[in-house]
Amino acid sequence: MAVKPNRAALQTFHALKASDLAAAMNEAMKKVRVGPGDYSPELTSPDGPSTGGGIQAMQHLRLISAQPGQPAIVVGHANHAAGTAELRTYEHVDAINRQRFQRDLGLDRRQYEDFLAFARQLFESLHLRTTVAGPPSELLPAAAPSEPPRRARSAVAAAVAAAVIVGAAVGAWMMLR
Repeated sequence: MAVKPNRAALQTFHALKASDLAAAMNEAMKKVRVGPGDYSPELTSPDGPSTGGGIQAMQHLRLISAQPGQPAIVVGHANHAAGTAELRTYEHVDAINRQRFQRDLGLDRRQYEDFLAFARQLFESLHLRTTVAGPPSELLPAAAPSEPPRRARSAVAAAVAAAVIVGAAVGAWMMLR
């Protein structure tokens, strides 16, 4: 008869903690849905029995669609070994989606923000320092050359008109002299 080793004997401390974190988060979020696309959140578990002493302890929080063919959307990560978690704003996730797929994110903003608030509350209740990250500057749309404000254009036009009038007046005065 083969003896089945228990889970703790097969996993290192950090891998065990990461697995427990994933189980707790996934259980708490199992009824959460973000539409359209019927996305449900999932915190990944470690791939193997070790995280290299916590070096490879990052776990991704992603939204998985119930509709076939839809990509998973990474919306944050947690690292139990470091005691941190990061969640991405709607703008951040939308900017990444636009860069990768050249299209809008397509999630309901209100539902996403409700999910984000809930996920933050869960991470913090599990004693993880949680931050919310906006889009990185390299993903923000390039600033188009700004058009001068209307007032500035009006002031320039008035100055040019005044110069033309003064020039015409000086020219007329010189001719009449």
